[in-house]
Amino acid sequence: MDTKEITVSDLAQEQIKNAERLFPLIRKKTEERKEKKTVISVSGGSGVGKTGMAFLLQNMFEKQGKKSLIISGDNYPHRIPMYNDAERIARFRMSGLNGLITERLYTDEIKEKLLKLQKAGRDAEEQEDMQWLSIYQKYGDKALTDYLGTDQELDYEAISNLLMQFHRGTSQLLLRHMGRTQDDIWYDRRDVSDTDILILEWTHGNSAYLQGVDVSVVLISTPEETLENRKKRNRDTAIDSPFVARVLRIEQKKINDGLDRADIIQDMHGRIYTE
Repeated sequence: MDTKEITVSDLAQEQIKNAERLFPLIRKKTEERKEKKTVISVSGGSGVGKTGMAFLLQNMFEKQGKKSLIISGDNYPHRIPMYNDAERIARFRMSGLNGLITERLYTDEIKEKLLKLQKAGRDAEEQEDMQWLSIYQKYGDKALTDYLGTDQELDYEAISNLLMQFHRGTSQLLLRHMGRTQDDIWYDRRDVSDTDILILEWTHGNSAYLQGVDVSVVLISTPEETLENRKKRNRDTAIDSPFVARVLRIEQKKINDGLDRADIIQDMHGRIYTE
């Protein structure tokens, strides 16, 4: 959902309460900085409620006289979604195949079985009676781990440059819009001369690849909570596919592994953990 289209009434009461718990801590950290410009990242797994939380925080800051702007990191992959999805699958499958060859498991029989699974989109699905498939998936997962959320997949440099420009007091930012097709990529010029707070809403907003964030907020959830929320939003046509579930698990592990970098952590029940 575009943050321009959100109203407070669109958001669940639980999320509003979570924002009300979170805001005083964020405000305190921004005040402690004693700087004119502050960048706040709101990150976490897909479906955790980042967009709604960013909007609520913006609303709360503006009630206190602080002008803010939300930007989405989802506009900064190196490839449009269709090509990025294909890249993920290609890396998973090629690494899986190479793994079978490395382990000397690749036979004509397995070749035929694997081709059928791939054509049906089921090669990421766990099958207890196929030990060779678990080897294929283990190698595929390694390739996904090496790609997902890294600078191979995402344009961290472009976002870091935006944050640095904001800190330096630039009057305008050129913000990228990336749609789902190659001819739907353009830039929007935004006036930030009197903007106090920049809110970066993005799954990877707590990444070590990213530079320029002052207050890092991570919203955490279990993979089951994430998948359930994505289903409610009907965000993805392959939402419950084994491959998407695999991607979500790997992304969630990376988010959890980086929690020591976060300033504030909040779970979906509103519990808060700070450094």
